[in-house]
Amino acid sequence: MKKKVLSIMLAVVMVCSLAACGNDPKESTPDTSSTETETESAPETEQADTEETPTEEAEAETSADVSFAIVANNSVGDKGFCDLSNEGIEKAAADFGIEYKIFSCNNDSTIYLDTIKTAAENYDVVFLVTGYFFDDELKEVQAMYPDTKYIYIDGETEQEGAVSVTYMQNEGAFLAGYLAALISETGKVGFVGGADWPVIHDYEVGFKAGAEYAQNDVEVVSRYTNDHFDAALGKTTAKACYDDGCDVIFQAAGPAGLGVLEAAEENGFLAIGVDTDQGYMQPGHIVSSMLKRVDTSIYDIIEKCKDGEELETAYVYNVANGGISLADNEYYQELVSEENRGKVEELVTAITNGEVTIPSYYD
Repeated sequence: MKKKVLSIMLAVVMVCSLAACGNDPKESTPDTSSTETETESAPETEQADTEETPTEEAEAETSADVSFAIVANNSVGDKGFCDLSNEGIEKAAADFGIEYKIFSCNNDSTIYLDTIKTAAENYDVVFLVTGYFFDDELKEVQAMYPDTKYIYIDGETEQEGAVSVTYMQNEGAFLAGYLAALISETGKVGFVGGADWPVIHDYEVGFKAGAEYAQNDVEVVSRYTNDHFDAALGKTTAKACYDDGCDVIFQAAGPAGLGVLEAAEENGFLAIGVDTDQGYMQPGHIVSSMLKRVDTSIYDIIEKCKDGEELETAYVYNVANGGISLADNEYYQELVSEENRGKVEELVTAITNGEVTIPSYYD
C-alpha cells in the first residue's frame, strides 16, 4: 500500500514539474486580448523551428524596432492629406513590417488633446497631420511624453525636439499656374483658396507667378471660400470664377475644394486638383493635380527610424527632390497636348536646376 501511495506521489510531482517547464514566461504565447483592433502591421515571416543564438546584427535590428502612429485632423477617405498619409504608412508597413495605427479626429477639435495623448503614450513616433491644427495640444502632450518623437507635417513648429516637415507648395502652384495659362483659351484662369491662412496665400502667390511666366498678359482671378471644409462654398466660389471668364481653375481649399471639382463637371471648365491625384473624381474635367507628397515624406522618415538614423530637426520637400509635382495621368495625357507637356517638363528641369526663381508669400 505504501508503495502504491509513493508511486502516485511521484507521478504527481513529475506532472507538476513538466507543467512548470511548459509555462516558462519566456516561451509563453503573449496575451493579445488587449491589442487594439485598428492597429495594423505587416504579416510576420514564418520562423524556423530550430533556435539560434541572436547575433549582433539581429540585436541591432531589434533595437531599431519602432512603432508609429498618425494623428490626422480629418479621417481616411478625405481625398487629401489623410489618404496620402495612409498610403505612405501602408507602404512602409508592407516593406518594413512596422506596427502602426491611424487616429482620425474627424475635424473635431474637442478630441485633439486626448487623441494625441493616447498616441504618444502607446507609440514611439507620432505624425501630426496636419501639424498646425495641433499646435496647442502638441505643447501639452510633449511635456507629458517627452520621449516620444513628434513629426509635424506641413509646417514648421517651434516646439523643441519636434521634427518639421515642410513642402514648397509655391513651387507646385507655380507649375499649376503655368499649366493653366498654357491651356487656357479665354486668357483668364482662376484660383480658389480656402481658409485665410498663410499657407493658402503661398499657393496663390505661386499660381499667379506661374501663370504670368507662361503668358505675360494672362488674367488671374483669385477668390476665397474663407472656409476649409464646406464643399458647397467651394462650388459657388468656383462658379463665380467661371462666370468671370475663367476656363481653368486651380483649387487649394482642402475639403472645400472638392466643390470646385464638382463645379468643373457641372459647368464644363477644367480644374486642377491639389495635394493628391484627384483626376479620377471628375474624369475629363480635372486636367492634373498639384501633388504634395505627404506619403513620400512619411515613408522616408519611417525608413530612417527603422535604420536607426537620428532625425534632423527639419525636412523640406520640393520639386527638385520629388516631393512636389504635377500628376501625370491618363487625363493629363488626354487633355494637354504633347507640346505643352514638353514645356511643363522643361520648366520642371529648370526649377530643379535653380534656373527659375519662384516667389513665396513667406518672402
